Amino acid sequence: MIFSMTEDKKGNIWFATRNHGACRYNGKVFTSFGTKEGFLSSNSYAILEDKKGNLWFTTEEDGVWCFDGKNIKNFNEKDGLVNNAVMNVLEDKKGNLWFGTKWFGLSRYDGKCFTTFSQYEN
Repeated sequence: MIFSMTEDKKGNIWFATRNHGACRYNGKVFTSFGTKEGFLSSNSYAILEDKKGNLWFTTEEDGVWCFDGKNIKNFNEKDGLVNNAVMNVLEDKKGNLWFGTKWFGLSRYDGKCFTTFSQYEN
């Protein structure tokens, strides 16, 4: 099951899948990024390539993962994310990343720390 797809700046097509982590198609070959590659979640829901070229993957149980082309790093509640069940991601004009969660809350990541929003703010 494929939840989300995106094309990166290099022309690769990325897929967020159920039970198979993330997959990349370079026009010739599919490559899986699952537990063997350090991506510790088998489910991925949304994908975003940020302005710096990092790919962000949301998961239902393990927070979010950032792939810089070589290394995969996890961000979760221990890092300040409001909830580990993250269903969506968006980058705003200032380069902040916004993560919408399944159960409650919204988190903004400014590249250094997470800020939680639990009610409407102007």
